[in-house]
Amino acid sequence: MLLGVGWEQICTGILVSKHCVLKRMEDSSKEEYRIQSFDMETQKLLKTALKDPGSVDLEKVSNVIVDQSLKDQVFSKEAGRICFTIVQAEAKQSSSSVFRRNLLNRLQQEFKAREDTRKKSTQEWVCLVSFICNIFDYLKVNNMPMMALVHPVYDCLFRLAQPDALKNEEEVDCLVLQLHRIGEQLEKMNLQRMDELFCLLRDGFLLQDGLSSLGRLLLLEILEFRAGSWTLSETAQKYYYSEVTD
Repeated sequence: MLLGVGWEQICTGILVSKHCVLKRMEDSSKEEYRIQSFDMETQKLLKTALKDPGSVDLEKVSNVIVDQSLKDQVFSKEAGRICFTIVQAEAKQSSSSVFRRNLLNRLQQEFKAREDTRKKSTQEWVCLVSFICNIFDYLKVNNMPMMALVHPVYDCLFRLAQPDALKNEEEVDCLVLQLHRIGEQLEKMNLQRMDELFCLLRDGFLLQDGLSSLGRLLLLEILEFRAGSWTLSETAQKYYYSEVTD
């Protein structure tokens, strides 16, 4: 094995627990929208937007959602579903796309400032990537991912695959989680860029010094995940998840 047994067991346990936490968050999000962290006035605004978007200021709604997503990692993973519901409600109500337009405009602003965001706060940067990927996952046009988001999403993931980011476990974890979630969709939209991204990840895993044991394990797992056509073989499942306990 590539790692010492002790570290391997510890890191595998961390890897599994993180992905189990993500799964639990996604499962629980099916029950209700995570808007309890907002003040009562903002909760009312969001609840109204979800049911009657034409009666509220949709630019304000989009800004509220983006602002919260940049500071709340749990919400950044839930926000896509909220945005999808508002988009659907608006289309049904008036056949318009005011909310989506405002949301994409704000996303464009945040995307342009991404390097400054990363320098200012790794947590905010990771939240931004999670949010953009979540929007890519949920918002479709004719049941297809939005082409306008494909390259921005890839650019964010490429930034997470750079040597300095690969030394940061928080960024590696974010990268792997996004690829688990939307990697297969992204590959269908642009195979060449996905090949290039995984060349970076492979080289980082094999050649880069300074990676933590967890970082290496995360990279190894995602390399095997894509090599297996975006799934893990039974052998790989046993290797990565053997430390799960009741």
